[in-house]
Amino acid sequence: MKRNHSNQSRTERNKPENKFDKIYYIVIAVLVLILLALLTYVFVIRDNNTNQLSENIAPSSELNTEIDQNETGETDQNENEENQAESDELSQDENSEEDSQDQVENDETTDENDSESELNNVEEVDSEDPLVEKAYTGQWSPIGTEQSGDHITNFNDGSQDRIEINQAITSVTGLESDTIIEWWIAGDGPNRVEATVSNQGESEVYRIYLQFIEEEGWQATRIEELSEVPSEYK
Repeated sequence: MKRNHSNQSRTERNKPENKFDKIYYIVIAVLVLILLALLTYVFVIRDNNTNQLSENIAPSSELNTEIDQNETGETDQNENEENQAESDELSQDENSEEDSQDQVENDETTDENDSESELNNVEEVDSEDPLVEKAYTGQWSPIGTEQSGDHITNFNDGSQDRIEINQAITSVTGLESDTIIEWWIAGDGPNRVEATVSNQGESEVYRIYLQFIEEEGWQATRIEELSEVPSEYK
C-alpha cells in the first residue's frame, strides 16, 4: 500500500510541469507567427506599396514636365508672334516712309519738269517801252477756274474773275497775293486782260497780259518787268 501511494504522488507532481511546457510552446509559436507576419509585411507588402507609390509619382512628374514644356512652347510661340508682328509693323512703316519719299520725289520731279517745260516755252522779246527792262512771251499753265459756260470778264472787286486773275498773276510773278498792289487791271480784247502790279515796296513791278481759256482759267501770255510803276497809275 505504501508503494502505490508513492507512485501516485509522483504522477501528480509531474502534471503541472507538463501543463507549463505546453503553454511555453504555444507562446513561442505565437511569437514565431508574429515575427513571420512582421517580416512578410516589411519585405513583401511594404515593398509593393513603395513600388506602387513610385509608379504613381512618376506620371505626375512627367505630367509636370509636359506642362512646363507646353507652357514654354506657348511662351516661345507668343514671343515669336509678337516679334513677327513688330517686324511686320516696322516693315510697313519703312515701306510707307519709302513710298512717301518716292511720292515726294515724284512730285518734285513733276514740278521741275513742268517748270522746265514752261521755261522752254518762254522767249525773251524786245520792247519799245522805256520802262520795260525785260519782256517774255510764252504759254504758262492756266490757273484753273470755277467758272463754266460762256465767259464774260467781270472786273468788279471781289468777283470770281478778279480772284482768279490775282491767282494767275501771283503764280507767274512770285508776289504775295495778300500784299500785292494792283495798279491797273483792264480789258485788252475779248477775254483778255492787261494788269500792272507790284509789291509793297514797289521794288518789283510787272505788267502782265492774260487770256481766259474756257474750262481752264486765266493764262499768262506775256510778262514785262518794269523799272517803276507808270506815273499815270499813281
